Amino acid sequence: MHTCYSTCTASPEFMEYLKRRIKANGPISIATYMKEALTNPKWGYYMTKDVFGTSGDFITSPEISQMFGEMVGIWFLNEWLQAKQPKSVRLVELGPGRGTLMADVLRVFNQLKVFSESLSIHLIEVSQEMRKMQRQSLCGSFHGDEDFTEAVVSRSNGTKVYWHHNIKDVPSGYTMFLAHEFFDALPVHLFRKTPNGWREVLVDANNSGLQFVMAPGGNPLSELFIPKDSALHEYEVCPEAGIIAEHMSNVIESEGGSSLIIDYGKDGPSGFSLRSFKNHKLVDNVLQYPGAADITANVDFSSLKQIASKKVQTYGPVTQSKFLKALGIETRYKVLIQNANEKQRKDLISGLDFLLNEDRMGTKFKVLAFNQFGSVVPAGF
Repeated sequence: MHTCYSTCTASPEFMEYLKRRIKANGPISIATYMKEALTNPKWGYYMTKDVFGTSGDFITSPEISQMFGEMVGIWFLNEWLQAKQPKSVRLVELGPGRGTLMADVLRVFNQLKVFSESLSIHLIEVSQEMRKMQRQSLCGSFHGDEDFTEAVVSRSNGTKVYWHHNIKDVPSGYTMFLAHEFFDALPVHLFRKTPNGWREVLVDANNSGLQFVMAPGGNPLSELFIPKDSALHEYEVCPEAGIIAEHMSNVIESEGGSSLIIDYGKDGPSGFSLRSFKNHKLVDNVLQYPGAADITANVDFSSLKQIASKKVQTYGPVTQSKFLKALGIETRYKVLIQNANEKQRKDLISGLDFLLNEDRMGTKFKVLAFNQFGSVVPAGF
């Protein structure tokens, strides 16, 4: 049974706000609930605090080991070389967290002395608090505007970093997209099969808090997204993921580039996969702590592939373990451990196990890539 710590509480004002909204307009979709719980400007989970690492609610691969970000950096470097080294490159990361992954990627570029002044970094981030952490991680002492829309990385060649609220705000040109644990946090709609057809599962208010209820009638989204012959009895739909995948593929088709998506999910749709995390534990009721716990859902990689494949070549998904091994993480591990002290050795051993072990992240996380038609098959696939 999940035991909550004292910090594991939703803001009473936020719960009251949600209840008032539902009372005024009726039950809301799970997608609307997720948007409010995660990105409400005042109470949203990602908007007000650092949620990552051992002191947060979950830990991500870049926080576990520098080797993860180094392999990602090598992957993008390889894509750039295969594309005959375009002179102007935009590296776009969606949902960059603390900036740890991008910092590791940039360290690889710096050590190998590539890109020079041709690279600009574009971070897609809605949270002002996260922007502050990313600025600190990437730029150290800050040179730029106080709104965190532009800064300079503390590197010898002065790479510029830009922040955007929307992926469509990034200037056009050769673009490399990185999305690590981003798509799983996008809002989903959940449908349940009934004798009268598909019905959406909604969020309603009750005396003690929030609860799931069934919509009385149909919803056009089910007609658009759920195949007529689906054998599933529950079906999650994420329209926003499709919009972003389509934008990525349009840019890559017209301007050149590549895309790397790393997340948990499967090569097909899920039933009810929605879950909530607090203090590194699964929360029993996903509606219990709005704004105070993370909410995620499985990524449907087949849907992303289907949308992108109209414009670009898609590869995968392959398991994270296969991808990282193909890029040489075990060789990198052997180099690092030779010069490591006792604590570093333990961290390297546990980090590699966490990233590759099939009972941990090794097979739960999948990797999907896009590049232009006619391009070479990317490393790791």
